[in-house]
Amino acid sequence: MKKIINRTIALSVACVLTFSMAACSKGNKDKETLVNDPTPTVEGSAETPSPEAQKDETYTLNLSIAASPTNWNPHTWESSADDLLRQYCAPGLVDTTIAEDGVNFAWVYEMADAISDVTATFADKEKYNITEDSGRVYQIDLNKLATWEDGTSINADTYIYSMKMLLDSGMKNYRANTYFDGTTAIYNARNYFNNDKAGTPIYSSIYDGAAYGLAITDTDKMYAGLNEVNAFFGSSLADAYEKYGAEKFTGSDGKDYYQELVTLIGDKEFIPASEEVLAAVKGICSLFGSGYDEEFMEMLFYSTGTYVNTPWEDVGLVKTGDYQLLYITQTPVTMFYFLSNMTSNWIVKEDIYESNKQTINNLTATKYGTSVDTYMSYGPYKLVGFETDKQFIMEKNDKWYGYKDGKHKGEYQTTAVKYDIVADHNTALQLFNSGALDTVALLSDDMTTYRMSDYLMKTDRTYTFRWIFSTDIKKLKGLEAAAADGSNKKVLSYDDFRKALSLSMERTKFVTEATAGYKPAYFLFNYLYYTDIENNTESQYRNTKEAKEAVLRLYGITYGAGTPYATVDDAFAAVTGYDLEAAKELFQSVYEKAKADGNYTDGQEIKINCMASAASSLTAQDIAQQDLMNEFVKAATVGTGFEDKITFTFKSGSSTRYEDVANGLIEMIRGAWGGAAFYPFSTVRVYTEPDYMGGISKIHESSGWNPSVEKLDIVYDFNGDGTAETKTDTFQEWAKSINGSGEYAKNPEAALVILSYLETGVLSAYQCIPWATEAEVELYSKQIEYATYDYNIMYEYGGVRLITYNYSDAEWDEYIKSQGGTLSYE
Repeated sequence: MKKIINRTIALSVACVLTFSMAACSKGNKDKETLVNDPTPTVEGSAETPSPEAQKDETYTLNLSIAASPTNWNPHTWESSADDLLRQYCAPGLVDTTIAEDGVNFAWVYEMADAISDVTATFADKEKYNITEDSGRVYQIDLNKLATWEDGTSINADTYIYSMKMLLDSGMKNYRANTYFDGTTAIYNARNYFNNDKAGTPIYSSIYDGAAYGLAITDTDKMYAGLNEVNAFFGSSLADAYEKYGAEKFTGSDGKDYYQELVTLIGDKEFIPASEEVLAAVKGICSLFGSGYDEEFMEMLFYSTGTYVNTPWEDVGLVKTGDYQLLYITQTPVTMFYFLSNMTSNWIVKEDIYESNKQTINNLTATKYGTSVDTYMSYGPYKLVGFETDKQFIMEKNDKWYGYKDGKHKGEYQTTAVKYDIVADHNTALQLFNSGALDTVALLSDDMTTYRMSDYLMKTDRTYTFRWIFSTDIKKLKGLEAAAADGSNKKVLSYDDFRKALSLSMERTKFVTEATAGYKPAYFLFNYLYYTDIENNTESQYRNTKEAKEAVLRLYGITYGAGTPYATVDDAFAAVTGYDLEAAKELFQSVYEKAKADGNYTDGQEIKINCMASAASSLTAQDIAQQDLMNEFVKAATVGTGFEDKITFTFKSGSSTRYEDVANGLIEMIRGAWGGAAFYPFSTVRVYTEPDYMGGISKIHESSGWNPSVEKLDIVYDFNGDGTAETKTDTFQEWAKSINGSGEYAKNPEAALVILSYLETGVLSAYQCIPWATEAEVELYSKQIEYATYDYNIMYEYGGVRLITYNYSDAEWDEYIKSQGGTLSYE
């Protein structure tokens, strides 16, 4: 299914993160998306056949997903399923497609007729703080032919109304931070979003205190609050209490520390951090924290100013004509990256949006985009049927401008798109083989049958899969007590134990036998990440000397004179991640140390539970991965004190496993980060920068490891005097230094070195063990043809825009009958 739709360039869906550079965790919460001048071009000169012209022949694209969409409002959608409808019904201002040479990409205008950078001639720079280092002004000339599916015109007022609603402080829409944070944040959008707080103090994370001359030790200047998102939980205390329950907040003394705070704070939003408040906060920290001295302060706040009221007239989205806008950014952004972010849209139909408003918990909400009747399309297709957990159907929208503007020649042959909700893989495969689906993803067991199929497609994705561990010994002790079976988990707190696990893995064997085509990984970022794709289409981070050295540092491999490897390329090519003898030595050393520390009893079983999936049950592929992990560790412990003592058990069914491992509620999970392929300097922040992610608990690897505290040494010629020096800072501060207005953000050479050291540093902590990069393996049906079978990161395979058909629906039905109802793809 993923190749059918042309994804938003700046955002990879399946994710909760909403900033324009967002990385995502892999799918169903199983995993938390060029070449030439970026100036847009418009192609095509003949009309696309209108729906009326195609009435005699229909071409239905039949697809499936595992979970039903629940909310496709562009202001509040959350899941990848929710985002699907946008890609058919709600085009962005621009899109990408295959260029005339059949290889490169071209920008094409959709909801815009033109976009131009007018910063140089913009007269009101002072009002919007436009300088060389801040802000850009883009003029957007809107498509005058665009209408809603009912024929109502879409103009500048539509865009202004929709953005005002998106940023409305009385609604607090989930997707608002797409436009007040990140690459294309609108000037003053954040302040407008916070108008509900006008006149009240600004309470900031303790990590923001330095910007105001406050030290982390200034507890006398700190405040506590129940409802503000804090850095400790990555949520408010109230939400954390609701999530984990009173028992988790109750200490051995019988005190519920959260309720102690409730009593102290009363009906106030914030109160000073008195001794009584600090005692309660420290109590909570003792139950959830990792153990470093100042950790409790992450639940507290500084008062750093007062919110002021920001009128809409001061926000950087300005109507300058009936079909013209100025989009004024908070920070500098080039045309390429601006266009990349304009491949999605924010508009809603005002009458439907307003008529479906309601009040929930003192906020205004709307049911817009939750049913056929509460939604309106303006794209090539419109939603005509929706049954929760069963099916949704889209048909051609006869009011779409593209069927009559002369710019979409030979495009959108598909007359209808039907999604069935199919959670079970075997059921989906049966439907595909009966002709009822046009694509199906394969698992490892399927490859025996379909490995040589002419209809097999393998697509590399950005996601790197990894084992993620909770290593906080207090949490591990708690998990041992909860298991109550006498088994040991505390050994996971030893870095060398986890390193031994990594070295025991034969990654090539693992991906060959237990995936459908993944590739071995020893790193965080694969070959789809680019450091400067706008100016250099061969700027893959993984191909740089610095990125290769990141991995070589991890394994202690050197190159050059006197070594087995003449060049960095030779050394990198030799990396396998597998060293059985080194793994044995490490397991034995941990065995001896853990015994001496009182953390392991001779002969004790070590039972490691791994939450592998959100699915209701494990697949055969999951079981194969479990069995291989047990095989690897069995071989690596022969002759050691841990021989035959370590067992992995995979589990499924948790939609919160990323949060759970970060909070020490499970000792190990399988997970993946991916997306944001053009932003590796920002993507590393998902591992290293709690401030950016919304708190320490948003860092998956943070149970037992805190990147805002852990230090990293980097060797580089920082002052440019020709001699490398060593500088030390926390992981978080290094990550900040290469992003935004950071010290090295505009120094690409230094930033690349820092990124590579951050990658080594994260890997060296062994809080996670990468083992594969995703390669999506699918079958496509004999009914359809893609525009190209050579994948391009900018347009994938051409999307629904360029899919063509070998059979009409009627012809396809006849073909299926002629094959006895079962098709062969072997």
